[in-house]
Amino acid sequence: MQADSRVVRGMDMDKDKGIDIGKDRCKDRCKGRGRGRGRGRGYAPCHITGFFTINMAEDPLLSGSTGAGFCLEDGVDAEVEIDQGAGRSRAAAEIDVEVTLNGAAVPAPTCESVVKSVLAGRGPVKARVRLSSRLPAGFGYGISGASALSTAIAINNALGMGLSLEELGRHAHVAEVANLTGLGDVSAQLVGGFEMRIKPGAPGYGRVERIDFPGDCVVVSSPVEPFPTSRMVTEPPFVDRINRFGSSALASFQASPDLRTFMRLSRGFWEGVGIASAPLLAVMKEYELAGISSPSAKKGLVFGFARREGAEAIVRRLLSRAGSDPRRAPAGLPNPAASGRGLTVILSEVSKGGAY
Repeated sequence: MQADSRVVRGMDMDKDKGIDIGKDRCKDRCKGRGRGRGRGRGYAPCHITGFFTINMAEDPLLSGSTGAGFCLEDGVDAEVEIDQGAGRSRAAAEIDVEVTLNGAAVPAPTCESVVKSVLAGRGPVKARVRLSSRLPAGFGYGISGASALSTAIAINNALGMGLSLEELGRHAHVAEVANLTGLGDVSAQLVGGFEMRIKPGAPGYGRVERIDFPGDCVVVSSPVEPFPTSRMVTEPPFVDRINRFGSSALASFQASPDLRTFMRLSRGFWEGVGIASAPLLAVMKEYELAGISSPSAKKGLVFGFARREGAEAIVRRLLSRAGSDPRRAPAGLPNPAASGRGLTVILSEVSKGGAY
């Protein structure tokens, strides 16, 4: 599968100022796209969290996370087809949703929730959602948040609803919280890039700061084993450790918000939380031997950063050690995922902007 080579254009931002997610930034680029025949498209970057805290409230708009992470140019593209009034013999409020990911039907409760939320009061409706991404779901890439957000944007474009990204982000955030698939991904995915979440909550309630990211670095990652977000945000031992180590990491990061500090704190956070399994630790060791300094893990994936000019050599070393022919390693960036025996290595760019 060929990688998405688009350049995501970000909004102008003062790096010294926080970004209120509530500000309306997108009506111009959302308004009017995809009109006619009930078809629309949307995109949201994927997101890897380095460390975070859990903040749950009775109101899902006030629930969320603080912490830091980065968005990937690799994301989720959504295409929706809306048929309003389909099957008028059905109940007026009924909204029928079909979701596919990379051409295969998948259970997608968060995506279904956001469809029904955005289309509330417009039934009967038949909504077909086609999602595509080269990153796998369930490992820690923020696929559920990117799917919900890109789908909400696509619906808005399909029907010319004129909603802002803030409003669409709220729908996606609430769907994530309700289905226990994420807490802070959507807010980060609206902003894009290297970010720090300093106030929890949905768009319009939370606050995110963009952080300078060195342009000569790329992301190297490997999905190792699936791990459900719902376990982390509901099981008391995980919640307690996440909040303890996450609060400490965020305080330290605020004092020195740079990439080296981020990776050191991320590694300590996930080791402290205790989900760095033997397979994850083994892959992190391979990353170190291949030349990646201070790799970390997030849920079920391992990630690190490499200088652009040395990234291809690192991938070749990783694949060679994994038993694959290094001559088959991809050249250039971005690139398709490359796999050795039991190891997948993916090179990604940090996104230059957020969802659209």
